[in-house]
Amino acid sequence: MLENNLEYTKTDDLVSEFYHEWGSDADELLGTWNNVNPKTGQIARILISYEGDDLLLHAYGKMEAGEKDWGSSLCEVFSSNVGSPYVEGFMCQFDFPFMNIRIAGNMKYGVMVIQSYNSFTDGSKRKNYFSREFFCKTNG
Repeated sequence: MLENNLEYTKTDDLVSEFYHEWGSDADELLGTWNNVNPKTGQIARILISYEGDDLLLHAYGKMEAGEKDWGSSLCEVFSSNVGSPYVEGFMCQFDFPFMNIRIAGNMKYGVMVIQSYNSFTDGSKRKNYFSREFFCKTNG
């Protein structure tokens, strides 16, 4: 039973009826995920792994020739409610000298949906932009 003195902004911050609809066991996220669009100008592929108990996302940006290794970022993991053991979504961030990229991801019908929020910090006057792309897990 949760203590009565916990702070909250809505009822589901304290108690929520658990049901499983879209989420995944965290282990189902592990592995290599390729962008379904081979002509993307965004993220070409991602690798999801564990480091201890932490979930990491390693991203590779699509370049004109090959890929750019972004490195790994620690994921903040979210469930559908406070009682669910399933992963419904995750967020992480990559900070480069010229831009910050915040990533929000979730699973739907076995496909990983990745949203990226791209903010330039270099004074170039390039507009910040958003993208949403879809990734399928590779076999093996």
